[in-house]
Amino acid sequence: MDPAKFEWTSTEFSLQGYVTTFKNAFPNIIKITEGFLGKQEIDSVSASTVIRVHSHCSQQRIAAETKNGKLFSLPTKLKRLKFIVRENNGSGGSIKPFKLPLTLEDILSKYSLPVTVRSSSALSYKQKGDLKSQDELLSELTLQDKYEENFLFGHPIDKGKIFINEPIIVPMYMTELKLVVAVGFQNEDNGKWNDLCDSFTKQVTSQENNANVTCEEIFMLDKRDLSTQEPCYSAVETIYIDISELKESKKTPLENTTKCNVYQLHPVPLPKPVFRNLSQKNVNSVIPSAENFSSINDIPKDLRNLTVNQVCQCLTLLNMNQYVEAFKSAQVDGQLVYDLNHDMMTSCLGMNGLNVVKFIKFRDGWRPNVQY
Repeated sequence: MDPAKFEWTSTEFSLQGYVTTFKNAFPNIIKITEGFLGKQEIDSVSASTVIRVHSHCSQQRIAAETKNGKLFSLPTKLKRLKFIVRENNGSGGSIKPFKLPLTLEDILSKYSLPVTVRSSSALSYKQKGDLKSQDELLSELTLQDKYEENFLFGHPIDKGKIFINEPIIVPMYMTELKLVVAVGFQNEDNGKWNDLCDSFTKQVTSQENNANVTCEEIFMLDKRDLSTQEPCYSAVETIYIDISELKESKKTPLENTTKCNVYQLHPVPLPKPVFRNLSQKNVNSVIPSAENFSSINDIPKDLRNLTVNQVCQCLTLLNMNQYVEAFKSAQVDGQLVYDLNHDMMTSCLGMNGLNVVKFIKFRDGWRPNVQY
């Protein structure tokens, strides 16, 4: 049936007004009368969009901040990434890593917020859909607050057909959105309308993609949109990002099991880790030990086989030991050294302009002439 033949409420609702009025009447069908233009195209909803709303859902998330002040939102049920906790060892406030990688749910069950973590694998991120956005390292995070993200979950309808493979999530922070609700067919009895609604329900139920609506997407939040006294994270429009795992000098995108604003609810397997088949003899022949770096000239021109500790020893020999802790926290080994760009080194690792130039020349083979 054509939605043009639907009869709509004379009252136009805001999202919150709609939820309050119809909280006990889901599922139902809505039409967007005043759309929402987000900061990114992916977060926009057009007027005249018709949606069969299945339910009003909520999801627990964590607000987390990096050392350089970037604010991220992570779902507590995030499974595709694990984190290592950094905690005081009780002796002078020094830090030691908790070696076992944990999920966010495990961390929340064992620790009280705030707690500082880093990803068990090296990650980079950039703003989704922005060609000018530069890759940045996703370094250490301080998990600060838990909060509930609220949204409508449904499916688009076009010319009477429901698209059950393209579920839609409409976040509640879209406060400018306006909508009307379908109450039946124009000039027709309720029986035909009920049959249509029952048909939609059976199609959605058969897909079983509405039982546990979750989003594993990691967002950025603009801190300028938050109240400093009592932050309301759920009211802040999200900034969508692409996250990649840095492995073997390559970036491997970490796909989300869901996508906004139209979430594709299908699992995307992560790539299997690459294991090198090297004997101990071969390992010793290609990877120099840290003790071999007694001077700057002992460091090989090709840094790709260096460990994190060996990269940090290079920094010390270059009189750049002030960056050792940042490199360790970001797990920068020899492979990752070649993925670092100028912006990553300054914004993520805290390096100044001169040392960025120095380090880039160093990885390209330059060695300072320290002879007197």
